[in-house]
Amino acid sequence: MAQRILVGVPPKHHVLLSQDEIAGFTDLGYSCKPVTYGRNDATAGKIKKVWGTVGKAFNVVKELYAFKPHILYLNSRFEPVGSVRDFITILIIRLFYFHNVKIVIKTHGSDISILEREAFFYRRLLIPFLRKHVVAWFFLSNDEKELVRKYDPELARKVFVTANIVDPGRSVASLAFREKYSLDENKFKVLFCGRMVRAKGVFSLLESIPLLSCKDDCQIVFVGDGPDMAALKKRAEELNITAYTRFPGFVPDHECDHFYANADMLAFPTYDSEGFPMALFKSVAAGLPVITSCIRAAKDHLSEPDNVLWVDGQSAESVAKAIDTLYDNHALRNAMSQNNRIIAKKFTRLEVCAGMHEVMMSLSHS
Repeated sequence: MAQRILVGVPPKHHVLLSQDEIAGFTDLGYSCKPVTYGRNDATAGKIKKVWGTVGKAFNVVKELYAFKPHILYLNSRFEPVGSVRDFITILIIRLFYFHNVKIVIKTHGSDISILEREAFFYRRLLIPFLRKHVVAWFFLSNDEKELVRKYDPELARKVFVTANIVDPGRSVASLAFREKYSLDENKFKVLFCGRMVRAKGVFSLLESIPLLSCKDDCQIVFVGDGPDMAALKKRAEELNITAYTRFPGFVPDHECDHFYANADMLAFPTYDSEGFPMALFKSVAAGLPVITSCIRAAKDHLSEPDNVLWVDGQSAESVAKAIDTLYDNHALRNAMSQNNRIIAKKFTRLEVCAGMHEVMMSLSHS
């Protein structure tokens, strides 16, 4: 009988990523079923968020009884908010679900400082509980695994490094798409894609524009939304650079993917707690030259100058220098493009799911 996996799918972000994993596991012979699991409304108060988490947890329990999986696989984040959600969910599962199920978590980014917290709740309750009840944790970079090993060697024994699935076929170059989003055919299009928060380097990118020697030939496109969007637009007005920018706002994954094939480079100067940033690796798969910071999965898979130019995500000067370098060096851009398409072959559905399958098989024999 095929192993059954109940897969926690986020309600909004990275839905396609979860669907790709379900398809990959199905190809390998698993029987899979999705269930909604993930981030609550970010604008809700704490009590409403807790009740939202409790409600979703009982829905997971309902699906566990209906499907009776061997493995419950949750997409989450290893940081205070995400780990509290996991704690509440798994506690409810253990209290109300009376069959065996192995719990596996994949963490899309992390804040390892949670392991340093002295508060009783984290040190004595949450971390020991999760350590006991989660049989495997998939992290997205070696840096994260080593940080876990530093602070909690016992937990690190349950940590495995994986990647996310990237399908370059989802990004298509199209004049109609460029016209829809006012992407100028005669400009060098610099793309940022992600949440509009300072730690993603969006202000460094914006403030690099006045420093660019090539700015009159450039269009800087900020795709996404987030709490710092209004401040970012205001800063663009203060710097008198709105003519160089575009802010399409939030675009659903299936539509957003086409930006990569319709841009000339990606600028992703993040210094956030990234795991495997999809904007970065979708750009790599589309053959874009990229600039980003030397952290986590980027450091694992990319090297300078073959795939990337490294920047200081908090320095507008560093970002401007890298953009000017790529703009001026056509041969470097071409080499990066070819190399990045080759690197992307590591992130196919088969490659990623086969690696996770090995871990799943070891769990079934433990």
